[in-house]
Amino acid sequence: MRRVWLTGVAVLTVAVLVTIQAQEKPSSGASATQTADIDQLLIALSDINWFHNVRPLNLTAEQIDRLLIAHEKAFKQLNELVQQEAQVLRNRKDEILRVREDASRGKSVPKEFIEAMRQLETDAARRRQQLRAKVIAEISTELKPRFTDEQMDYMVKRSREVLQASKVDTEKMERDQLYMFFVENVFLTERTPTLLKEWKQKNLSR
Repeated sequence: MRRVWLTGVAVLTVAVLVTIQAQEKPSSGASATQTADIDQLLIALSDINWFHNVRPLNLTAEQIDRLLIAHEKAFKQLNELVQQEAQVLRNRKDEILRVREDASRGKSVPKEFIEAMRQLETDAARRRQQLRAKVIAEISTELKPRFTDEQMDYMVKRSREVLQASKVDTEKMERDQLYMFFVENVFLTERTPTLLKEWKQKNLSR
């Protein structure tokens, strides 16, 4: 499925800030504080989108706890793969550092090395894609019984709206595909645990 992030009220502002950030970082006049401020605002805008997408669900405390557990489970699998990929590089440490030293002295990089690194990158990308698809399917199936019919309807509807706005044809997409799209882009982002806990604390701890 083509990746299109679920976005809400802040799309245009985010685009403007990304442009500002890209222009500021190379500038010698841009201070670290200014760059940090922009990064903070970009995160805040991303959070606004997340809250905008989640609010209509009216998640219960139990659902939030389940989502936190599911997120931890998913990222544990993904992080294990990252560690495996890191080990592959460590195993070629001497070779990589040797080629780097030769390259710094003006020697050409061996074609065999270039091809080997390209293959490593291709294999890693394929494994990550396959694992991510597997994890999303597993987590979506695990969470599905925890949602009400109304919540499922909203997630499907919201995903369809976003995809159609991005010129993606959703006519032949099944409900489960649209539901999994929501799970991936809302419940399985890196900041999801932080935002779920904040939402629970501010809206359910009363």
